[in-house]
Amino acid sequence: MKSMFSDGPVRTGRIVLFPLLALVLLAAGCSPSVRTVRFKVNSEPEGAHVVYRVQGGGLPCQGQWIYLGNTPLRSVRQFSDEQLEGISRITLKVMRRGYFDQVREWDGPSFLEEAEGRGVLFWTPELIPQPAGE
Repeated sequence: MKSMFSDGPVRTGRIVLFPLLALVLLAAGCSPSVRTVRFKVNSEPEGAHVVYRVQGGGLPCQGQWIYLGNTPLRSVRQFSDEQLEGISRITLKVMRRGYFDQVREWDGPSFLEEAEGRGVLFWTPELIPQPAGE
């Protein structure tokens, strides 16, 4: 009867497999968590421009307005947990010529709470026409 330990190639394979598996599990546990946030922005009337700005945190382009597109808008952005922790404010703005701008703001925790609670940040502002001459 052969012993399980007498077979060289099988034993070598197990010796390599266990450290490799441990390394993969360790790397997965240490990687930063990334959260995917979906945006759905409509407007009445459609065709408005949508921008967002993040203040605080370690995001690139912090404090600058980032263009997302025209309404109706479907967009996805990813944030790491570290970035979300440092965010003091996230602002979404909808703009259209001849109408007043509409703005919606969140702090970091409320932004994440709404995004995870609903699965999407949904907003449909009703744009208010500007009087002629303004």
